[in-house]
Amino acid sequence: MRIKINISFILFLFISTYLGFWQNALVIFFSVLLHELGHIIIAKFFNIQVLEIQLYPFGGIAYTENISKYGGRIELFVALGGPFISMLIAIAFYFFGKHLSLSSTIIKYNTALFLFNLVPALPLDGGSIVRNLLLSKHSYKCATKFMTRSGKILSILILLYNISLILNRQITISYMTVAFFIFLGALREEKNCSYIYLLNRNNKKVKRLHNLHVRQLNVSEETYIRSIVEQFSPGNICRVMVFNEKGEVVKELCEADIMDGFLKYGYYGKIKDIVK
Repeated sequence: MRIKINISFILFLFISTYLGFWQNALVIFFSVLLHELGHIIIAKFFNIQVLEIQLYPFGGIAYTENISKYGGRIELFVALGGPFISMLIAIAFYFFGKHLSLSSTIIKYNTALFLFNLVPALPLDGGSIVRNLLLSKHSYKCATKFMTRSGKILSILILLYNISLILNRQITISYMTVAFFIFLGALREEKNCSYIYLLNRNNKKVKRLHNLHVRQLNVSEETYIRSIVEQFSPGNICRVMVFNEKGEVVKELCEADIMDGFLKYGYYGKIKDIVK
């Protein structure tokens, strides 16, 4: 595992030190680092490989192997790890560290880190948490779409707030920078979710069938295969019932049948191609 400091964070630390706020910069650096270590501790508990940590002024990103393949619960716990550590730090200094000179800064920043990361919008931790709560009733792609949309809206609101500050002669681009990274993160999550099930469709499912929620999808022979694939989620099993024009069950298909058909017949393949 390696720790990588993003160029924006390096500039932030340099400017803060130059302006005489090196102590605040130090607090922010270690607060972000400990926040990400919270994610890593939970990931290690589930034997998930951690590849890299990237640190930004407003938070960080812990890059792990694709944990979505394990289902919603594990990804949910990993997402909670960071905010939990930030909350513990703020509480600890509030009750036991008030005599320290930087305690107010530590409490303030860790509280902000805790609350901000719980906003239900991807790529923030709150977006991952809510997405995985939605997986019992929605597909991974649909849940991701909800949360990335929230992320884009959040980035626009933050950008507008930064513009309002500039118009009021408070020159700053810090919020604008945060908005930029949130928007990029939302786009990345949106793009990646399209490949998650294809890459991990059978990963760990066979061993955990008795632990997975079963969803029934009712389709017709004219249904496009791709529309069924988009409803799959790593954390549950879908049973596909194929009906004809008379409303009679023609065949029952499993996820492997659908995925094999998708790979064989392509983007415009239909369920009838599999059934025949």
